[in-house]
Amino acid sequence: MTQATRGDATREALIRAAIDVFGRDGFDATRTRTIAETAKVNQALIGYHFRNKEGLYLAVFADIVEQIRARIGPVLAEIEAALDGDLPPGREDGLALLFRMTDAFILLMAGTESNPWAQLVVREQQSPTAAFALLHDGLMRPVSRGLIRLVQHIDPVAQAGDPRLVVATIMGQMLVFRVARAAVLRIIDQPAIGPDEIVAIQGQLRRNLTAMLVPAGDRS
Repeated sequence: MTQATRGDATREALIRAAIDVFGRDGFDATRTRTIAETAKVNQALIGYHFRNKEGLYLAVFADIVEQIRARIGPVLAEIEAALDGDLPPGREDGLALLFRMTDAFILLMAGTESNPWAQLVVREQQSPTAAFALLHDGLMRPVSRGLIRLVQHIDPVAQAGDPRLVVATIMGQMLVFRVARAAVLRIIDQPAIGPDEIVAIQGQLRRNLTAMLVPAGDRS
């Protein structure tokens, strides 16, 4: 293994460990020694790779944004390309794109992949730090802008209401399966959200969005 490869592996180990420790203890209570011990590396390497605890925290959120964009970025790019290109008038194609995005988001938020970093994201929503700018600028803003444009295409006369509020409501319907997971499990009387539950959630959200965006007389 080359020195560069070892450096990359160390940096990755520190980020993975930091996600777990920051998520469990919060930023203020976290000690860099704990992160280094969890990653099984020398504590001085945090300073070498990230300068300090704050630098590591920001690197963690840059990594989280990258993880999420890897899952939903292709769908967002497809939505933007369609809106900038030849997306035909009418609801059918627009709804299909919206459902692709919400299906991908539910798979991420309700599945186990988001378990390691979910608490960190929730904390930043409640008490924003400099890391929130990474979340907002790198993820939330481009996603919300794309969805607002898509909702405007689907519902050009705004029968569903202000497109910004419509998108905020859509996001809330997806995020509840992560930020209020314990309550959701009690409501649906399940010990966990597995593949069958994810499919059911995706289907329910599609029905919700159809009810929001398509007048009753136009639904098939």
